[in-house]
Amino acid sequence: MALSMNDQPRAALTTTDHTAPRATPARRALRPMAIVVGLIVLVVLGMTLSPSNALELQYATSLALFAVATNLMLGFGGLVSFGQGVFYGVGAYTVALGWMHHSLSFGEAMVVAPFLGAAIAVVLGALALRTRRLYFALLTLTLSQLAYVIAENQANFTGGTNGVFGSMVPTWLLDPRNSFLFTLALVAVSIAILWKVTRSPFGLVLRAIRDNRSRVEALGVNVFAHELAAFVVSGFFCSVAGTLFVVYSQSSYPELLNWTSSGVPIFMAVIGGMYSFLGPVLGAFVYEFANHFLIQYTQDWQLVLGVVLLVIVLLRPDGLAGAGSAVAARVRHLRTVRATHDERPGVAETGEGDAS
Repeated sequence: MALSMNDQPRAALTTTDHTAPRATPARRALRPMAIVVGLIVLVVLGMTLSPSNALELQYATSLALFAVATNLMLGFGGLVSFGQGVFYGVGAYTVALGWMHHSLSFGEAMVVAPFLGAAIAVVLGALALRTRRLYFALLTLTLSQLAYVIAENQANFTGGTNGVFGSMVPTWLLDPRNSFLFTLALVAVSIAILWKVTRSPFGLVLRAIRDNRSRVEALGVNVFAHELAAFVVSGFFCSVAGTLFVVYSQSSYPELLNWTSSGVPIFMAVIGGMYSFLGPVLGAFVYEFANHFLIQYTQDWQLVLGVVLLVIVLLRPDGLAGAGSAVAARVRHLRTVRATHDERPGVAETGEGDAS
C-alpha cells in the first residue's frame, strides 16, 4: 500500500495527535518570528564569540540536527533506536575515507554521504523493524555495535581505533566563523525539511502509529512501510549531521558508530522535549554547554547529567519545551482571568470596593 492515505482514514487519525495544544492565529504568527530571531541571535553570537566558543556553538548546532533527525523516530514514531549513530558515523566516514582513498572532494562527499546513509538505513530498517519495542531497541543497538567493531578492526581501510585525521575540508572552512555559518545554514535547511515532513500527511500517520498502532493497522495503513520511511529519512539527516562533525573536527573515528553515540541525541530529545519539534534543538544546546561547563569543574559530569535526566523524566516527561509551554499557558490563563474580571459590568466604571 502506498504511503498516502485516503481521506476517510486521514480524517479518522486527526484525533490522535495530542503533541501540542491548538494554536491560535496569533501564536502561529509568532513562531516563525521567534525562529528568525533565534537564527539572528545565533549568527551574531557566532560572529562575535571567540574562535573556541564559536567552535563550541558550531558543534552544538550540528548536534541539534542529529537530535531532531533521531527524534523523528523517537518522539514522532515512538521507536527508540540506538542505531542512529551508525548513520552519523557513515556521514563522517564518507567524507574522511573519500578524501583518503578516492581523492573525493568535500562537496562531492557531502552529496554522497546522506544518500549512502539512507541506503544503509533501508537495509538496517528492513531488518530491525521486523521487531517491536524493546527488541527493536536491542537490535538497533546490536547493529550499531557491529558497525563499530567493523570500523575498529578494518585498520587498513578505516584507520582503526585512531580513525582518519587530516585537512579534508576546504580552506575557507578552516576559519571557525565561516564553518559555523556554513553549519548553521545547512542545519537550518535540514530542520526546515524535517518540519515539513512532520507536518505532512505522512507525519500525521506516523504520530497516529505512535499513539495507536493497532487502530492504524485496522484502517488499512501499511505501518511497516511508514516506519521504514521514517527510519530512512532519519538516517539521511543523521548522515548530514555526521558530515558536519567532520567540518567541526576534521576527523572521523569508530566511536562515532558506537551505541553511546546513538544515546546522545536521545538524551537531548528527552531533555528538550521529545513531543515538541524544536525540543531536541533546545536539548542539544543545553546538553552540550552543560557538558562543556561541568567538565571544567568535575570529573563526574556524566553523573550530574544522569541526575538531571532522571529529574526531567520523573517531573517533566515533556522536557524543557513542555515546561516552557506550561508556564506560558499559565500566564495566558492568568491574563484571561484578569481581563475577564476587568470587563465585568460596573467594575471598570465604579471599581470594586467603592463606597456608595
